Amino acid sequence: MYKILLSSFLFVSFQIFSQFSQIDVQSYKIDLTVNDKNDTIRVNEKIVFDYTDLSKSISLNLASVNSSGKGMQVLKVMQGKNELDFKHKENVLILNNFRPDNAKNIEIEIHFKGVPIDGMVIGKNKFGSRTFFGDNWPNRAQNWFACNDHPSDKATVEYVVVAPSQYEVVANGELISKKMNKKSVVYHYQSKVVLPTKVMVVGIANLSEKQSGTVAGIPVFSAVYPENEKGAFYDFDMAPSILQVFIDYIAPYEYEKLTNVQSTTRFGGMENAGCIFYDENSINGTRSSENLITHEIVHQWFGNSASEKDWPHLWLSEGFATYLTNIYIQKTKGELAFDTQLIKDRNKVIAFAKEYKHPVVDESYTNLMDLLNANSYQKGAWVLHMLRTEIGDSLFQQSIRTYYQKYRLSNADSKDFQKVAESVSNRDLDWFFKQWLYQAEIPTLKFSDEIAGKNFKLKIDQKGYVFRFPLIVEIKFQNGETILEKIQIRDKETIFTKEYASEIGSFRIDPTVDLLFQQY
Repeated sequence: MYKILLSSFLFVSFQIFSQFSQIDVQSYKIDLTVNDKNDTIRVNEKIVFDYTDLSKSISLNLASVNSSGKGMQVLKVMQGKNELDFKHKENVLILNNFRPDNAKNIEIEIHFKGVPIDGMVIGKNKFGSRTFFGDNWPNRAQNWFACNDHPSDKATVEYVVVAPSQYEVVANGELISKKMNKKSVVYHYQSKVVLPTKVMVVGIANLSEKQSGTVAGIPVFSAVYPENEKGAFYDFDMAPSILQVFIDYIAPYEYEKLTNVQSTTRFGGMENAGCIFYDENSINGTRSSENLITHEIVHQWFGNSASEKDWPHLWLSEGFATYLTNIYIQKTKGELAFDTQLIKDRNKVIAFAKEYKHPVVDESYTNLMDLLNANSYQKGAWVLHMLRTEIGDSLFQQSIRTYYQKYRLSNADSKDFQKVAESVSNRDLDWFFKQWLYQAEIPTLKFSDEIAGKNFKLKIDQKGYVFRFPLIVEIKFQNGETILEKIQIRDKETIFTKEYASEIGSFRIDPTVDLLFQQY
């Protein structure tokens, strides 16, 4: 996900951040009807779930009607032909006194209607055309369909969307059918791959669509506003080659297709599974969106398939997408471009650390949007970069691949990733993850040097928390030769001294851009 102007909108922060542990949803089927007369949507939704804790009532997230009249009004809840008693308030739908005979594969059907408070963005695009776009992250899916709105409960999803006939519909999964009636069009999509609710979406708009290519048997589509289709298609035509890079680097792609969609939503980019939405202004025909497209495609592996167990571990999604985008830059643009991006990311981390002193794995949030910060993105990426430096390129890539294979279509937390990296590298890395993920600080260093002919002395002082890391120093001699020295830093004060065979000209700290640090 890429952020844009998060402070410019009102976000409704729901009190419930954790999943309802008493249920495990297996599938959603969402029959959605929209119209152009008003913003009211009608939904008939079938949910299949296992009842995992009989001591608790069956509950689902669903936004209730608020003081402005927006929200969902539940008309009835059915199990087969039986109408169930329910209570719906404070954004929770509770089935009263419902104790099914079988705790497995329980199917209920919920009928409701209303104007979405959020989550389903209904409005006009920059060309004045009406649009409807799902926009679920983090727990906003509950604004337009009933769900267990947490990334740890994954399920398959199926949509039957009825819309006025002038619209095209995009969604997760495979297009099963499209039927035209006199005044409406009916699209049927189905995803057989389990997804977290945060990336389950439909998009309904006047769209032009084309196939940009096929990669490893996966069709890659572009869906854009007709008014700027030439430039937008040009931008999205980068997608097949980007997709191929990550199939090669990580693993095969999981989903039925990949559609990149120009949209009118909240974020610069949103990694909806197999159906990525991009801000309407980011797709402009200049290909300035290459890194954005890359970031969202990486999420198809990390965030969508291998998802965080809970919100404090968001870096497993955003940090991975950020760093693997940097790896893409390294592979396609070279080392200088890679180092330049790392320095930009490091500067963002340093600036953010001065304002917000919390660790990457942050359990102190009160609003999930607060987690969209430089800790989750750039510092998370830097953790991966320093891990790669610590264990080497080959073992790093093997760690990424092994972690993905173990947790694909599932969930993991930071400890799970640590265990994989330790197993692959055959090393104890507890010290590494402890200092980089669970400490709010970053290394704050002061360098004092003495150069006398062939003798070099460098004193390194740490301020605050004492980190352990290798420091690379480039020594340049007066004869033009250079060498790299690796100094192992473990203490508050470290003194490195060495006499060389040639006269010393100058030195440079961290020439290979391998360390997240700041100077004082």
